[in-house]
Amino acid sequence: MAKGRGSMRGVVAGVGVLACACGLGVAGPPEVAASWTQWGGPDRNFTVASRGLLSAWPEAGPARLWSREFGAGYSAVLYENGRLYTMAREGEDEVVVALDADSGKTVWEYRYPAPHHENQTAQFGGGPNAAPLIVGEFLYAVGFTSKLHCLKKQDGTLVWSHDLVTEFGGAMPQFGYSASPIAYESMVVVLVGGEKHGAVGFDQADGSKRWQAVPVDISYASPLIIDVDGQDQLVFMTPTEVVGIDLRAGKIEWRHPHENQYKNNCAGPWWGDDNLLFVSSQGDAGGRTLKLTRREERTTVEEIARDRKMKVFHNSGVRLGDTFYAGSHEFVAAHNVRTGETTWKERGFSEANVLVADGKMILLDENGQLALATVSSKEFTVLAQVQLLEKPTWTAPTLVGTRLYVRGQDKLMALELGAAPTPSRPPSP
Repeated sequence: MAKGRGSMRGVVAGVGVLACACGLGVAGPPEVAASWTQWGGPDRNFTVASRGLLSAWPEAGPARLWSREFGAGYSAVLYENGRLYTMAREGEDEVVVALDADSGKTVWEYRYPAPHHENQTAQFGGGPNAAPLIVGEFLYAVGFTSKLHCLKKQDGTLVWSHDLVTEFGGAMPQFGYSASPIAYESMVVVLVGGEKHGAVGFDQADGSKRWQAVPVDISYASPLIIDVDGQDQLVFMTPTEVVGIDLRAGKIEWRHPHENQYKNNCAGPWWGDDNLLFVSSQGDAGGRTLKLTRREERTTVEEIARDRKMKVFHNSGVRLGDTFYAGSHEFVAAHNVRTGETTWKERGFSEANVLVADGKMILLDENGQLALATVSSKEFTVLAQVQLLEKPTWTAPTLVGTRLYVRGQDKLMALELGAAPTPSRPPSP
């Protein structure tokens, strides 16, 4: 498995677009302290503390800083210290890539063979699907065929790797491995599945197995770590239920059914500090809210709300207070997690990924339409929108400072959502 330096470099096209003169915001590159090092951003919830986003765009959309051709896959983009990290497929290989965030040029890449397993299909794309994970000096990435690699983020040098299928008897999801890894203490935790494992915690530095959960099947959604009345739990979706696992002992603390006719769950779950967990999926399952309570070393689960029409397929969602916002088939909606009531629906946005920053919502739907809106539990107001990419656009966007990184089928693009930088003038003679 050698590093390659070839076709992922692509051609970088700088595209300058003037920003709206009436906009608010601060010009310049992303804030130095800002980062996006895991699925869902800093807190894994698609909510970031960015400021200075414009409240309107020109007709052509926000300023395009650069655009380049890129390999296939839905792996989301990470950002740290001026670099982007993601994954792509080229033929029978998968490639982990680091790029310069200011230009889009390839800094390094790590390539490895990843032919699909016999039971896997590329009907909806050949992957890779999962977002990588940055912890300290390392980058962790899991590909379509369940191969896990730890690389030095500085230069892409291989530190350690595991094949979750051949080494651990892991599951081989039909549409490709999709669950993004998550960090816990000095471990990187990944979903494995199969007859011997539910999840496995690997030592971040050497890849040795430090922890494992009891066997439980896995689906396509990424896991979440939550604190249930003082106990750390790993929560994730199986094909037919949602489970909570004790991150110390590895045993199942609780499980609750959440099954649809397709027997797969591709999104969520979403957690709040009120101990309410919201889960949702496509088909006839819809959404439900679970209240988790831990007393006398036992976690109890109470289903307090249900709405079969609130269906989130594979896209991101955001919970703000009692309201959950997400794309659901042909519309974006607001859903009260306590009452189970959907308080509004807005058509025209199909399977939209959403994120929230600076009092605004950014939406990127599967048709490649990018939009900016203000939302509340009672209303949805579109501030700006533009047709940006082609269908299907399924990768969740990444926001760092006022820069938005978006990915289409064969394209990667950087946009400026704040005030456009003012061109420098030559000194007067």
